[in-house]
Amino acid sequence: MKYLVMVFFLSLTQIACDSNNTDELADKQKRLVELQASIDSLIADKSCNGVGDCASIAFGSKPCGGPWSYLVYAPSNVDENLLQQLVNEYNQVQDEVNILTNAASDCAFVQEPQLSCESNECKAI
Repeated sequence: MKYLVMVFFLSLTQIACDSNNTDELADKQKRLVELQASIDSLIADKSCNGVGDCASIAFGSKPCGGPWSYLVYAPSNVDENLLQQLVNEYNQVQDEVNILTNAASDCAFVQEPQLSCESNECKAI
């Protein structure tokens, strides 16, 4: 009987932990969506006069390290301190999601893109 009671309480603990992890994961995934929307809005104006008006920033956090991609933006149209802050938070939260979900990735190195200003818009080549 004592064994059954112990198993029962361990089961409840596991259910509570799974529930907490599920809630934490859902909160973090919701935050990623919010951050992505804020970042996309912040860098939406990619207008430029030349390639010197363009920049990129590492974005996302692969489970085995490094960014998933690079975002292209026009620094003159962006509050770069805010962009850096939002991207840093996004990368940190995505790293936490990777840990919670035991995520895996291809571990391929993502190279920073070459930039161009085509039709007065910053783009990755």
